[in-house]
Amino acid sequence: MFQKKFILILLLLSVTVVSFAQKIFNLTFLASPQVSWLKSDSKDIKSDGGFLGFGYGVEGDFFVGSENYAITTGMTVSTVGGSLIYGQPVSFGGKLLPAATKVNYYLTNLEFPLALKMRTRDFNRFRYFAQFGLTNWFNIKAKASTSDGQFQKETIKDEVRFYNIGLNVGAGLEYDLGHGNAITGGLVYSNGFTDATTNKNSNDATTLKSLRLRVGFVF
Repeated sequence: MFQKKFILILLLLSVTVVSFAQKIFNLTFLASPQVSWLKSDSKDIKSDGGFLGFGYGVEGDFFVGSENYAITTGMTVSTVGGSLIYGQPVSFGGKLLPAATKVNYYLTNLEFPLALKMRTRDFNRFRYFAQFGLTNWFNIKAKASTSDGQFQKETIKDEVRFYNIGLNVGAGLEYDLGHGNAITGGLVYSNGFTDATTNKNSNDATTLKSLRLRVGFVF
């Protein structure tokens, strides 16, 4: 009887040790050079160039069942933007822009992703991953310059929407440094679903898109 109890206690201890040994959370500090652009579905508004920006922040991976699947979320500060040419006269920032005016948008967003991450098993300290989900942008700063000289990096808070949501897909790899730390790198593409601008004179939808190089240190 004593032996059975002793074996049962050992089994319970083994399960407990394995449970605690399995990592359930990763915290990653990120830096993300990126290119972004704006695209309108109106034939009168043309995309005319991208914007080189930068993002930084933290992400957390919450593992589900094993270290191969995780729910990823976090917060980053991201500078994005793009250029649009308005083919028709347009009211912008309380002024009237003539036809064929180019507007350069400079935006700073708080970004909150929510994605499913799938990771491979360890291969000689390397793990490969793919992620798929949503990204949420909250605009905290908006400026613009126009080709006619009426705006020179002036605040245009009323010309862009506070909130945007989009698709977030990416892939990359992690290299295990030991002691629970790793370095990570990859590419992430974001494609906005909703109109990023508030132009009341047009029924167009202008979406924000970005492609970033994701590099980070995992704790």
